[in-house]
Amino acid sequence: MCIENFSYLWNERREDFVLVKTDLDYCIVDKRKQSVLLVEDEELDQRLISEMLKNGNKVYDDINQAYADV
Repeated sequence: MCIENFSYLWNERREDFVLVKTDLDYCIVDKRKQSVLLVEDEELDQRLISEMLKNGNKVYDDINQAYADV
């Protein structure tokens, strides 16, 4: 799948979609809706996370911090 279909994560909704550190990697979180974006394709997930980091999406140490920063 083309990552451009997900460009809203790091473009127009960048303030809503953030990354939360986990024990293994990062989790993509919509902090306004208090939900997690689950991506079943591991390669796609890594590409999305990489783009979000490259484009300056916020990163939190835990999900409660993300939810509190609305």
